[in-house]
Amino acid sequence: MASYLGSYRIVPAGEAHTVAENLIKPCVKDIIESMFHEKAAKVIDTIPLSNGIISLRIGDLAEKVKATLISRIKSTKFSLQMDELTDVAGLAILILIVRYPYLDSFPEYLLLCKLLPTATTGTEIFKLLVEFFAEKASYVITVLM
Repeated sequence: MASYLGSYRIVPAGEAHTVAENLIKPCVKDIIESMFHEKAAKVIDTIPLSNGIISLRIGDLAEKVKATLISRIKSTKFSLQMDELTDVAGLAILILIVRYPYLDSFPEYLLLCKLLPTATTGTEIFKLLVEFFAEKASYVITVLM
């Protein structure tokens, strides 16, 4: 639990994952040792805060957020905003933002950020969306022609 709580603080701070093991853990250990005793500070050494662990925890937290978001949009009407952009390397990226009613607000979240194939036609973008919703949200998109 402690490594999850640490990861939860590191992400919004935008810090490197190594900050937990290289800075936070030694600081907490010093504080505990000065306020209590050395035996209590040794417990801090058992908290896994390596770069790899923090990356895994962040991935776990992201999956939970994604699952919550998908379950919310399954049960309500929502709107999508799409944008296609090209990064500095010339790669085409599709960004999909979802907005939906929840409680007394309309939260807005990044739902998808994915590389597009070399052909960024409307057909390719639509195909990507159909695949995403079929896989992640169990939606079936029908097209009326």
